[in-house]
Amino acid sequence: MINAIQEELLMGRVDNILVTVVIYMLLSVTNATAQLQGTVYSSESREPLNEATVQLLGGGRSTMTDREGKFSFETATAPDTLLVRYIGYLSKKTAVGSVMRDISVYLEKESNVIEEVAINTGFYSIPRERATGSFTQVDNGLLNRSVGGNILQRLEGVASGVQFVNAGGTGASDIRVRGLATIQSDASPLIVVDNFPYEGDISSINPNDIENITILKDAAAASIWGARAGNGVIVITTKQGRYNQKGQLSLNSNVTIGQKPDLMYSRNRLPSEVVMQIEREKYEHGGYYLSNVQQVPFPEYVEMLIALENGTLSQEDFARREAIMKTTEVREEAMAHLYQPSVYQQYALNARGGGERFTYFVSGGYDRNRADVIGNRNERINLNIQNTFKPAKELEFSTALWYSQQKAVNNGIGLNDLKGHATHVGLSPYTRLADNNGDPRAIIKDYRQTYIDEAEAQGLLDWQYRPLAERDLIDRQSNAEELRANVGVRYNFLDHFNLNATYQYIKGNSNSTVEYDKDSYYVRNMVNRFTQADGSRIIPHGGIFQQASPSASRSHSGRMQVNYEQRFGSDHQIYALAGGEVREFVERSMPGSTLYNYDPELMTGVTNFNYTQNYTVRPTSRARINAPSNSNLRFIDRYLSYFGNVSHTYREKYMLSGSMRWDGSNLFGVKTNQKGTPLWSVGGSWEISKEDWFRTEVIDYLRFRGTYGSAGNVNKTVSAYPTIYHWGAHWISQLPYSTLTSVGNPSLRWELINTANLGMDFRSKNNRLSGSVDYYLKNAHDLIGQDLLPPSTGIFTGGTAVNSNLVNYADLKTRGLDVQLNSRNLSGIFTWNSTVLINYVGNEVKDYATQDVLSIGYYAQNPAPPHRGVSRDIMYAMPWTGLDPSTGNLQVLIDGEVSQDYQTYYTSFNVENLIRAGVTVPPLYGSLRNEFSWKGISISALLTFKSNFVFRRKSIDPSSITDAHQNYHLDYLDRWLMPGDENLTNVPARMSTYDSYRAQSYSFSEILVTRGDFIRLQDLNVSYTFSESALKKAGFNNLRLFAYARNIGVLWKANRHGIDPDYVDADYVPPLQMAMGVQIGF
Repeated sequence: MINAIQEELLMGRVDNILVTVVIYMLLSVTNATAQLQGTVYSSESREPLNEATVQLLGGGRSTMTDREGKFSFETATAPDTLLVRYIGYLSKKTAVGSVMRDISVYLEKESNVIEEVAINTGFYSIPRERATGSFTQVDNGLLNRSVGGNILQRLEGVASGVQFVNAGGTGASDIRVRGLATIQSDASPLIVVDNFPYEGDISSINPNDIENITILKDAAAASIWGARAGNGVIVITTKQGRYNQKGQLSLNSNVTIGQKPDLMYSRNRLPSEVVMQIEREKYEHGGYYLSNVQQVPFPEYVEMLIALENGTLSQEDFARREAIMKTTEVREEAMAHLYQPSVYQQYALNARGGGERFTYFVSGGYDRNRADVIGNRNERINLNIQNTFKPAKELEFSTALWYSQQKAVNNGIGLNDLKGHATHVGLSPYTRLADNNGDPRAIIKDYRQTYIDEAEAQGLLDWQYRPLAERDLIDRQSNAEELRANVGVRYNFLDHFNLNATYQYIKGNSNSTVEYDKDSYYVRNMVNRFTQADGSRIIPHGGIFQQASPSASRSHSGRMQVNYEQRFGSDHQIYALAGGEVREFVERSMPGSTLYNYDPELMTGVTNFNYTQNYTVRPTSRARINAPSNSNLRFIDRYLSYFGNVSHTYREKYMLSGSMRWDGSNLFGVKTNQKGTPLWSVGGSWEISKEDWFRTEVIDYLRFRGTYGSAGNVNKTVSAYPTIYHWGAHWISQLPYSTLTSVGNPSLRWELINTANLGMDFRSKNNRLSGSVDYYLKNAHDLIGQDLLPPSTGIFTGGTAVNSNLVNYADLKTRGLDVQLNSRNLSGIFTWNSTVLINYVGNEVKDYATQDVLSIGYYAQNPAPPHRGVSRDIMYAMPWTGLDPSTGNLQVLIDGEVSQDYQTYYTSFNVENLIRAGVTVPPLYGSLRNEFSWKGISISALLTFKSNFVFRRKSIDPSSITDAHQNYHLDYLDRWLMPGDENLTNVPARMSTYDSYRAQSYSFSEILVTRGDFIRLQDLNVSYTFSESALKKAGFNNLRLFAYARNIGVLWKANRHGIDPDYVDADYVPPLQMAMGVQIGF
């Protein structure tokens, strides 16, 4: 019995022991397989690192950190070892003990490597090393090396593959990305701001709010933007706050002062004494019709000659005034009285930071610009508020609000505003703008001086035009506002998926007004012209207020996108996304208005006039009062798109990518929308330097890339439907009338651009030399071109006898090479780094139906008409045969014989015999940027060059002296005067009789085609950054002082005519600008 009881107790003890052991084992297993979480930081900046690779060596599993640097493993068995890797940082192993907890891993930066660049396409952001496409990124530091209110201007010379066609351009229309991909349509790249296309004024964006700019150049990079990406995409990313970021306050302030413009740059002028001699000869040859009833104005000197001959001006007074005029130069007068040094002030303040669950970024900017024309100024105000909030780990909300206000006042009077509008008067070089006392002086403009001198005696108002007084009698203003609002939500689910939903609303409006004082020339001229013979005034003598058609725009954009990212083991990583977006853009303009007899205090005026009546006007003829517009304008663009992208990385050295997009729009024809042909791309890369067999002491990093795909371009001026333009009421019948602007095309589609790109990225040991080389080929198909319509169709769409319709059929081929080289020439206390950009691009029209009836004059235009087999940027010229040794006349060849029958030569010239003189847009261009640094002092200099292009320079119109005002060009001084001069000059002699064909044959000849090659010192930046030790004492995080110079000058140019090839026909080149500024961080 006792033994039985003992056995039972023993068995119970054993059971208890077994239960205890099992429970202990279960607890141990539970601890060993608990969730492992952690965060990866940069040890230098203490900021989280996105997309770092985290691997459990024992378990063989890996994952990637999210945007906050966080990672997690749902189950992990201890003990184990974490291996954390991140591009540009030293890899780090961290032991994982038996006690599981949150782990913080700090990575040290690896020396002598290129820092990681995150590429933002507007749909996703990835490290550059994981991208197969061709990109150019300009980071915040490079953007801030220059100053100015327009962000696009800061790209010139620093972004590979980006070419400014119009020097000093301020908008996307001035930019080509990798050359030309269209013929008739807009060649501007698509502008994307914070992941959405931007249709507004780019100058409204505050450059100090920009974090970086990414240019998408090939199909793999840009095709995800579909039918609007054929010309390249410029993605602008604004600054944002970051999670767990200590609050930061930054101030950026700078002042830029520009020199007064040099109006003597232009060659379209002659010395006063020479012009006076020309006008005397013309007068003596009867070149002025003294009895003209139209009172066409004569130059001031000619009026003096007439008065001298009529005896109303004494010889003594004539000689005195003549002597003053000979020493007067109107351009110097304008520089003294109309122009001034420009002053541009820019102030920007921002604060950003974040906590565990929120981020914020708040900024404000104020810009004020006093232009180089006295009376012109503008200002801009920017406000920006961005927030993100994470109520849960998987859920994130974001909001953003941008506001900009621009105001411009343009009351200034420039050089061109002084020119008369009649045959005999351009702008006489002896014109004086102020008298000896400095008071405003009247100049000749629209009517003969003798006629307007009698105005007041005839009961009219003072009819004199005094430019210096007009500035105070005009108030010309324009205002623009824009509001952008973004709302987004991001939800992470199923470990490897996240859903993004974003919405953007943009509202903008603009308005322009002009208020003329009752004493302004505009009002006095209107009142006098419509004053009747009996003295009655049709136009009351009061102020005039004009409002141009105010416009308003709004857009709604929405996008839903699912992202997937997962690593399989240590070898495979897949990233994919799919989604759709919808967008509507509406722009509307309302009728403008004009108020006569305007009272600015009461803001009242009158409009009750008979706009259909023909009134007698002075000096002669009849005219109507301009009727106010009664037409409205409304544009609606709607887009619906579906898109997808996928990439697969194997062993972090092989990568394949692909994308697809379908676009539908009310701009396309119904057949295109129904067919829904997708735009797509494929790409691959091979990081050969990671191969085990790749062993070299020279190259540290080498990767090859290749992509092919298609993108599109949209021509918004062509409609899929028959369209008319309603002009409102007819000026005679007052009945509504319209004109046909497009016959419609149900097959209208986007222009298709297929692009192939082969690229190579490399870096030497110690990062002494790095860079990239890209070769690309673009075949543009289905481009909008002219389709000739026979007159028998009864359709008349243009202003010529040849009817045309724009359809998809033309082809264009573009090929080019982008090279970027970065070198670290010196390192240590004194550093010297260089960046060289070399770009080559050329195009050829492969198919276009050029009208055979075009005369030779059309080929003198820029751009010339498209023609198969030649560049879209071609310049044509007529052959040069030299000057006649005995007369200095232009020689031409007719049927192989030297002739001077210019009419026959010009009118019968076969366009096939035109010389292809070169291209007007430089196919070879680039820059060299050197940066030197020593103990906080940095110097950065930017040289730019353009080569292998031509321009057509102006010269004299070698007509007779009966049209003397057209001879105002300095080449006149180099004209042929005597036998033998033909060996010294190519400028023809003047003729005694007028011959327009002679003039056109000369101005279109190849002798005036000039090489445009040049090297320019674009800008120079000198800065000093205070050391950390000095800043800590002052309470600053950073402090940088800088001085900056822009438009320094041309160092070398191929032409010997003193012409800046970027400003061939300009009155002046942009003056030298000097800036000083400070950047402070708290």
